[in-house]
Amino acid sequence: MAKNRFAPKPLGDVLTNLPNRLQQFSNKNQENKQLQSLLEQILDKNMLQKCTIANYQDGTLVLNAQSAAVAMRLNYMKMSLLSDFRRLGLPELCQIKIQTSPRSAKSLQANQQQQQSQEKKRLTKSAQQSLLEVAQHAPDSLRLKLEKLAKLADR
Repeated sequence: MAKNRFAPKPLGDVLTNLPNRLQQFSNKNQENKQLQSLLEQILDKNMLQKCTIANYQDGTLVLNAQSAAVAMRLNYMKMSLLSDFRRLGLPELCQIKIQTSPRSAKSLQANQQQQQSQEKKRLTKSAQQSLLEVAQHAPDSLRLKLEKLAKLADR
């Protein structure tokens, strides 16, 4: 009878292979970080924001482009990228493949927006004084809210 590859595996078998798998993932991550640092030396900042290293395997480097326009530009630069990677210490590189990955672009934009929203904006002392002056002549309900807003400058 044929062995079912989807059948549940004993927990002991899974746990014995786990350290090897984690080590492989760690090594692959380190390799991708090194390749990303090489890419940072080759490309300008504008292009770096729009592409990343996806994978490197068997002499093939895969780049993720943010859009089709970026992918086309990288395709035009492919031969110079190939020679630059070889010059910087990757002589076994044979080809570069470019993929368009709009999902990664969306997640990158979401991360940037989240970082910007987390930055606290401060209320200046002059703005605080202006709010307090306006609050003096405002109705009571608005005056309380303006004074509360002006207190934020003290934080």
